[in-house]
Amino acid sequence: MTQPVPTRRTTSLTGSSRLSLSVGTKQAPVTPGNAAGRHPLRQDWSISYVHRPPGAKVDYEKEIHKVATFGSIESFLHLYAHLTSPSDLQPVTDLLCFPSRIQRPGIWEEMPNGGKFTIRLLHPVTPVLYESLLFALIGDQFDESDNVVGCVLSVRQTEDILSVWVEEEGDSVRSGALREEILSLLSLPPTTLCEYRSNKALLDAASSMNKVDGAPQEGVHNQQANQSLGFGHHQQSQGFGQQRYQQHGMGQHQAPHGDRGYVREPRGPRDDAARTGGWGNGFRREQ
Repeated sequence: MTQPVPTRRTTSLTGSSRLSLSVGTKQAPVTPGNAAGRHPLRQDWSISYVHRPPGAKVDYEKEIHKVATFGSIESFLHLYAHLTSPSDLQPVTDLLCFPSRIQRPGIWEEMPNGGKFTIRLLHPVTPVLYESLLFALIGDQFDESDNVVGCVLSVRQTEDILSVWVEEEGDSVRSGALREEILSLLSLPPTTLCEYRSNKALLDAASSMNKVDGAPQEGVHNQQANQSLGFGHHQQSQGFGQQRYQQHGMGQHQAPHGDRGYVREPRGPRDDAARTGGWGNGFRREQ
């Protein structure tokens, strides 16, 4: 019997008027779980978070909390509909999306031969760009979908940082082709500041910056290295408290009393003077 040729399918995402999700070209086996009208993704994905009070030093790896795992468009939509919007997250929060096979998402040592591209954003444009990147990632819209393995949204007080992680630093990274593809998928101009740093370089910098009794301090030295290098990923975060999900399901986040109160402080766009310092339309641009 002739096997059907796998093709790329595009499925409209209910609840999102802006995007569609392109499902990967590898056929998924028909199982009782996906036979009843489900559209399986090529691999399972997990969304996790890390939180910390501003200024606190924590062990990043120990603070990673998994929210949920999904393997189909339908299960992703159910999860996504209940996730707190990036615009409602408290600083300092990191939201991670990686394949479930990645045991330690967002950890440099987990992908020593890889690295990440980072784009700095003003708060008002973050939700749309994060959604675009998330759907491109799980929908296999990158030419090297096997190598582009995750994204991290880092919510900070004055800006947000969007990171795209690669498992191996291949030709597309060195040639700049992947950088161009990221900007294209996000509909950002080529002058957008999209910086790449290898995990090895970050590890080397962290190791040289903070050693106690001759041994690097895991988690703590990563945070200090990022503050020095200008990368926000390992600056640990707050806002997706695990107990809040257990108590309230996966609904909208409310800050506890004493954590900036129950009402989130509004964060408007920067003024014109700030935009002239490299900001254009909500994203950092090259000077």
